[in-house]
Amino acid sequence: MDVNEYKKLTADFYRKRLEEHGAGIKALSSGTEERRAIRFGVLSGVGVESGSSVLDVGCGFTDYYAYLAEKGVRVDYTGVDIVPELIAQAKAAHPALALEVRDLQKNPFPERSFDFVVSSQTFNLRFGDDDSNKELVEDMMRRMFSCARKGMAIDFVTDFVDFKEDYLRYHSPEKMFRFAKSLSKRVVLRHDYPLYEFCLYLFPDFAGWGKRG
Repeated sequence: MDVNEYKKLTADFYRKRLEEHGAGIKALSSGTEERRAIRFGVLSGVGVESGSSVLDVGCGFTDYYAYLAEKGVRVDYTGVDIVPELIAQAKAAHPALALEVRDLQKNPFPERSFDFVVSSQTFNLRFGDDDSNKELVEDMMRRMFSCARKGMAIDFVTDFVDFKEDYLRYHSPEKMFRFAKSLSKRVVLRHDYPLYEFCLYLFPDFAGWGKRG
């Protein structure tokens, strides 16, 4: 599927959810608040701490920022999303935050602009064949990682499941790990938390050891 068509369908999906459910977790189709808290805790494990600058890609209503604030973690937060209606709701709730409608493929940030880049539940919708967003995911991971000085965290729905929903894209942890390793030697795959999901941490690369003399 064409990348632009996939993004259009994604934006339409969330507009419809927002109309049906209002501004809240149901509009984002991301499970319960308890599951979201687990997910955000795993994302934060990449190293996010007070004083960090954080870019949240696919920020929705900025729930990740609210999670950090509740935990007493004060960060310099920037949130971007391709759905104007979600950003409008986020700005109404958090007018002081740096929030904008922004497509990183069309308007990327400069390299190493943020300490950490996170993205949660952003690339899990399926429209058509199983690999309909593969090109988008890989390109976005490259762009997000280029923005990160200290690390990047991104989560996906895993294909290690008991059943599948037609509207979800189930990602292979092994394939995503292999792709992440093409971006950096320093990659962590977390598939240990009690959700049918996994999270990848990518950290700045290190020089190879070379051949022994």
